[in-house]
Amino acid sequence: MTNLELQAYRRFLMLKVSEASEYIGKTDASTWHNWEKGTVPVPQYVVTAMQELKKFRTDKVNIIINSINDRVGSNTIRYFMTYEEFKKVNPELDIIQWRLHQSIATELYFRGLEKLC
Repeated sequence: MTNLELQAYRRFLMLKVSEASEYIGKTDASTWHNWEKGTVPVPQYVVTAMQELKKFRTDKVNIIINSINDRVGSNTIRYFMTYEEFKKVNPELDIIQWRLHQSIATELYFRGLEKLC
């Protein structure tokens, strides 16, 4: 994975550098910045983790899209403005899962498939 691809993945998943470095890279933000600048190669464990998160996200989007036609009523997805709001409803999920949820909700909204609530 190139430095530009790493940055694209992080932004696609709506992760801040601080979140990605702590929860995925298990390192500090300056190291993550070096990976994104291309001054240091992206470690394979980070590449694997980012690819797995993208696959998880893609699978989740496809499940939701496939279920839309089976729903009764309006199609809405909750958009949590803060991790604290998300945690109240999903106490077992971490900050990465919140960011994935926000990324999925945003995509479904912009595709015109879900309304945000």
